[in-house]
Amino acid sequence: MSNLIGVILALIGFGVLIMVHEVGHLVAAKKSGVKVEEFWIGMGPQILKKQMGETTYYLRLLPIGGACVMEGEDSEAISERSFGKASRPRRFIILVAGVVMNFITGFLILLFIAPNVQNGQVISPTLEGFYEGFKYEGEDGLMVGDTFLEIDGYKINRRADVDKAITKGAADGKFDIVVERNGEKVEIKDLAMKPEIEDNGRKIYGLKFAMVDATIPMRLSLAFWDSVDMARLIWDSLGQLVSGQVGVDQLSGPVGVTAVMSQTVQFGIKPFLQLLAFISINLGVMNLLPIPALDGGRILFLIIEAIRRKPLSPKLEGYVNAAGLIFLLALMVYATGNDVLRLLG
Repeated sequence: MSNLIGVILALIGFGVLIMVHEVGHLVAAKKSGVKVEEFWIGMGPQILKKQMGETTYYLRLLPIGGACVMEGEDSEAISERSFGKASRPRRFIILVAGVVMNFITGFLILLFIAPNVQNGQVISPTLEGFYEGFKYEGEDGLMVGDTFLEIDGYKINRRADVDKAITKGAADGKFDIVVERNGEKVEIKDLAMKPEIEDNGRKIYGLKFAMVDATIPMRLSLAFWDSVDMARLIWDSLGQLVSGQVGVDQLSGPVGVTAVMSQTVQFGIKPFLQLLAFISINLGVMNLLPIPALDGGRILFLIIEAIRRKPLSPKLEGYVNAAGLIFLLALMVYATGNDVLRLLG
């Protein structure tokens, strides 16, 4: 697949995710009786414009943003259908609707491509055997047929969770494990399990897991936990950024994201869709951050209003949101500069 096609698909994918987010706000606002004055897909110069009912719809050139402009969103309420006149629960639903749509989109993509399913089957967290030389088998250790439920308090929902739990495990190599054995919960305390079996030049623990049919409930569960994992990864990355473990120079803007997406297309449509799901969930998580101009910042204002039992000054809220928007635009320009420098090598 050519690079040009990859870039086009990346731009379309990015634009669709933004559209999904804004459609969430649009539908929630209209269902709540709030007047939507304008609805944008994209930013920059106008390509198309269509008046439908009381809302003007715009398609703009750059697929790096969008907007659902509601009456009285950043100003004094003009009529009873203004955003500011809606009840707090309705405003909360409108604000969170975009984030919810991004999470649902990521989940549905993962459900559709089923990255963990091969030939209609999936590896389960149930043991079907051990490698030769495994020393920890028996009633006081692990047995064939055991299904992992917890490892050191980390809940096991999928086969991949076993690896994560063991990697996070105690420094002394001892694990507190809960398994389901013959229909009963069995606790195994301080199992001193070590990766000491040779396999193609690397040390492994020596566990063999059973393949099971990927039923519809199992596919739903896998897609859900894959979505949760992606959200956790994003929060971990934000934590590393705040703590200084990762520098601000590692941030990527729309140019970098599009470049990665276009490169991923070269490996096939399934990896591309998996990345699209990750970006969709990423958009959801980032929009929940309590930063002015983002949905999370507006939700924070709503919480403050609920605590004070009276609304904040629309002018003050407008100024704070404007300052937040300037900060986000400056950050985007900086990240885009990093993207360009990286692309130029």
